[in-house]
Amino acid sequence: MSQFELMVNTSGRGAISINDQVNNLIKKSSAKLCHVFVTHTSASLMITGNEDPNVLLDIEDHFQMSVKDAKPEYRHNNEGDFDMSGHIRSILTGESKTIPVIDGQLALGKFQGLFLYEHRAGNNARKLIITLS
Repeated sequence: MSQFELMVNTSGRGAISINDQVNNLIKKSSAKLCHVFVTHTSASLMITGNEDPNVLLDIEDHFQMSVKDAKPEYRHNNEGDFDMSGHIRSILTGESKTIPVIDGQLALGKFQGLFLYEHRAGNNARKLIITLS
C-alpha cells in the first residue's frame, strides 16, 4: 500500500477533473484499488460525465437552485454567504471515492470522470489523500 498527498488549486465554484493527476500516481504503482479522500468540509469528490462540459454546468445550476447561499435560516456563515451552503453541498456529494484500477489507471467508464468539486467562492488550495493498494 502507498499513500500520496495531492494539492489542487481551485478558483471558485465548480468541478475540476483530477483523472490525470491520480492516474499519474497510479502508474508508479502496482495498485488494484485507489481511494481518494478530500480533507475539507466545503469541497468534495464526484464521478460524473466527462464527455460534455454542459454536464458540469447543469450540476452547478442544480446546486444553485437546491442549496442556496445566504439563507436566513443558516446560523453558520463565518466565512461568507457561501459558507453553510458549501458544507451542505459537500455532504451531498461526498468526501471520498474508491475506484478499481485496471491496466494502471482508474477503471472508470468511457464517459466518466473523477472530479474535485469546489463549493466555495474564491481561490482555495485543496488537499487530497490518495491511497493505493
